[in-house]
Amino acid sequence: MITVKLIGGLGNQLFQYAFGTSLAQKLDQGIVYDISWFIHESSRELKLNSLGLSLKYKTLGSFYAILKKLAIYSSGRSKLIRFFKPLQRLETAYEFKTALFSTIVRESDFDMEKIKSDKNYYFDGYWQNPEYFEDIRSLILSEIHFPEFQNAQDLKLQKQIYNAESVAVHIRRGDYANDLKTNQYFGTCSLEYYQKAYEFILSKVPDTKFFLFSDDPDYVKTNFGFLPNATLVSDSIRSEIDELNLIHSCKNFIIANSSFSWWGAWLSQTPEKIVIAPRQWYKNPEANGRCKIVPDNWVRL
Repeated sequence: MITVKLIGGLGNQLFQYAFGTSLAQKLDQGIVYDISWFIHESSRELKLNSLGLSLKYKTLGSFYAILKKLAIYSSGRSKLIRFFKPLQRLETAYEFKTALFSTIVRESDFDMEKIKSDKNYYFDGYWQNPEYFEDIRSLILSEIHFPEFQNAQDLKLQKQIYNAESVAVHIRRGDYANDLKTNQYFGTCSLEYYQKAYEFILSKVPDTKFFLFSDDPDYVKTNFGFLPNATLVSDSIRSEIDELNLIHSCKNFIIANSSFSWWGAWLSQTPEKIVIAPRQWYKNPEANGRCKIVPDNWVRL
């Protein structure tokens, strides 16, 4: 049996789903997705169940949390905590039986050649590499189903997108811009990046119409006046799922260093689509050097 830990926002969840699905096929094993993280992380929600995916979920509890509770009633509390301190990294990922009977595989240690089909595994990571699942692209596309739009405005927008030489432009800010620690690790795409991407798109596809998506619409209104024939799509009412549906409906893409817009571009089935991605995915040099998220046939600027 394979267990894959789900963590993060919609884009991250999709990477973990795709990785797990591909691995389960390669090993001919059943798969369960651990959703324990969402019980303790109030800022994120499980979103995969809104995409028509028939997945098996399990909440596995916190082994380390149980140990800490036991320690409260122990005269040797400090010794017990120190003894089990290394297990804190397990967080809420799995309970005792999972730790005991499964081989824990973290992304930094993953080597497909060492994975055996007759063993139980627990996979913990983000798995942001399309090479993990490119071989089952058709299966993923067939399994993901966006729900129908519930308002006329979104249907109208999608029709405009279909009828134009549409380009989705994603501007990711939020904690990338406003939280110091997050900014130091991820950074944000510069206006220069978007200007160069716009010029590249225009050289390949004249008469384009730009559809702008962002978690900071006010910033976009102030700074993206250089994009002609543009529509700001994002608002505070539309769901993440509907927003991703509109992004993937476009013909071409200028994405941010964001797993969310990455999936909007990857899920598009437009032949010969142009996808432009930032050369610097992470501001942190070490993380950027390890990054393998951008497919070879996408343009990096």
